[in-house]
Amino acid sequence: MQSLAYLARQPILDREGKIFAYELLFRDSPKSDTAIISSDVQATAQVLENVLNSIGIERIVGGNKAFVNCSREMLLDNLFGLLNPNCYVLEILEDVKVDKMLVRAIEHYKSCGFEIALDDFIMNDEFISRFEPLFKYVSYVKIDLADNTSEATMQAAMYFKEKNIKILAEKVEDEETFNRCKEAGYDYFQGFLFAKPELVTGQKIDPESAAILQIIQLLLTRPPLEKLCEELDKFPDLCTNLLQFVNSDMRGKPAIETAKEAIVWIGMKKIQEWLMLMLYARLGTLFEHDFKSTQINARLSDE
Repeated sequence: MQSLAYLARQPILDREGKIFAYELLFRDSPKSDTAIISSDVQATAQVLENVLNSIGIERIVGGNKAFVNCSREMLLDNLFGLLNPNCYVLEILEDVKVDKMLVRAIEHYKSCGFEIALDDFIMNDEFISRFEPLFKYVSYVKIDLADNTSEATMQAAMYFKEKNIKILAEKVEDEETFNRCKEAGYDYFQGFLFAKPELVTGQKIDPESAAILQIIQLLLTRPPLEKLCEELDKFPDLCTNLLQFVNSDMRGKPAIETAKEAIVWIGMKKIQEWLMLMLYARLGTLFEHDFKSTQINARLSDE
C-alpha cells in the first residue's frame, strides 16, 4: 500500500553560522508544525524507517550529520546498528535509565564509530550524578535553554568544556541569547532564531505487519538462504522496502537488484534488525506476541 512518509529536520549550526547537522523529528501529518508523540520508541522507529526505506539520508542531510533520538529499548535491542555511524549521532533521551546494561550498549555503539549526545540536559546535581557513567562516551551535550537558568547555562559550558565535550544550546530564540551562549563558549546552536523544523516527505510502500512477523519468525529457525528468499518473494512490498534500504547507502557500489543479493550483502542478522525496526514503528513497545525482540537478538547474535 502506497502512502506518504513524513519527518521534519531542524538545522544545528556551528559558531560561524554554518549548518553542522540536522535533528530528525517525528511528524505524522503534512499540516502539523509539531506532532503528538504517544511513544518515543515508535516515533523514532517511524523516523528511521522513513529515512531508510523511503526518503534517504543524503536527501535529508546531504553531507551533514543526523541527530536521532534514542530510547533505552531500542539501544538495548541494537536497532541503531543498522545505521551508518559516519552519518548519525545517537541522542540519548533525558529520561533514559542509566545502568550497567545501558552503559554496555553505549560502549558498543561508541566502539562501532557512533558519536553520542545527551539530550535536554539540566545542569543540576541529579542529572550530573545520573549521566556521569556516560560522560566518557559522550561527544555532545544539548542544553535546553527553557529548562535551565541563565546561571546554569553558563555553568554547563564551563563544566563540559573541562571534559572536552562539545556543548549545544537548544531553543535559541533571539539574538541576545545566541550572543550570550556564544560568549560562554557554546559550540553549536539550534532554535527558531535560525529555522523552524522543515517538513520532508517521500513516497512510502507499507508492508503488512503480518508479513514482517512471518519473516521474523522464520529467521528464528535459521533458515537456508534459498528458503528465506522464497518466503520474501511472497511479499513484494517487503522486498521493495528491503532493496530501498540496502541501496540507500551503497556509496558508489553497484545497485542491488534482488532480495537474495540484499541478504548476502548485509546478512541475516541485519535483516532481522531491520524488520524489528519496522515492527517497532508499527507497535511501539506493545508486542502482543509470543516473543520479545531481545530474545530474537539473542538467538541470532552469533551470526
